[in-house]
Amino acid sequence: MLADAISAERFRLLKDRGTLFWGVLFAPIAGLALNIGGELFARSLMKGAPPIPVDLIGRMVKALADGASPVVGLFVLILSTAVLAGDYRWETWRLLTPRNGRVNLLLAKLATVAGAVAISLVLYALAAALGGLFSAATSGGPLVAYRGSAGVDLLGTFAISWLQLMVLVALSAVVGVVTRSTMGALIVGLVFAAVQSIVASQLHEPSLKALAIPAFSGDLLKTVLLTPRSVVDEPAPWGLALGFLAAWLAGLSAAALALFQRQDLTRE
Repeated sequence: MLADAISAERFRLLKDRGTLFWGVLFAPIAGLALNIGGELFARSLMKGAPPIPVDLIGRMVKALADGASPVVGLFVLILSTAVLAGDYRWETWRLLTPRNGRVNLLLAKLATVAGAVAISLVLYALAAALGGLFSAATSGGPLVAYRGSAGVDLLGTFAISWLQLMVLVALSAVVGVVTRSTMGALIVGLVFAAVQSIVASQLHEPSLKALAIPAFSGDLLKTVLLTPRSVVDEPAPWGLALGFLAAWLAGLSAAALALFQRQDLTRE
């Protein structure tokens, strides 16, 4: 039954072209446009300068590391609120709940959004690589090898950013169920993403209070992953950071499921 619900949600998302564009495709497209535009602008300011070497893997790693920023989070929230709370807006829950269990229906929505977020992150990284290829092709800059473990850094930054974004998705699920509103879930999620990013940027010591902030935990994990071991003075509590991120995701998802099971949907 869960597999059927996931297939149905995937089909509905593929038919919703507006949500697909803004929630999945827009961030990679905008990232590519900014890469190319920035390259052309910088080149106009540095006429006659020697071409700069291009590290394609490095650009992809940086894009994935920045993939959980509040700006990217905005478009992920557009996707998640449309999928998770759209049935309140269109009053279609009463058509769906007789066909499947409530847990399966909400888990299917979460799984569909999780897959779409992963695809968007991959496209975001590929857009960064395309921007690098454009730079190399038009400026004559040589392609250079990545200094580090390419596979580990790519997969690691992808997983951490995906986990951070899924915390926003789970939060939008809770708020969407409570408020029965796509706009309410979008606004609360966006405020949370912006505030946690600002607060995390002001913190420097990995205390328990700091690690409880998803943005701080995610940044710490990326720092541990990408910083050479010889540069780190003392081991960072990356296990606690990962545990806090997982706890946020699991706790918010469980809360959304519990609230949804007890909700009266006679009018939706």
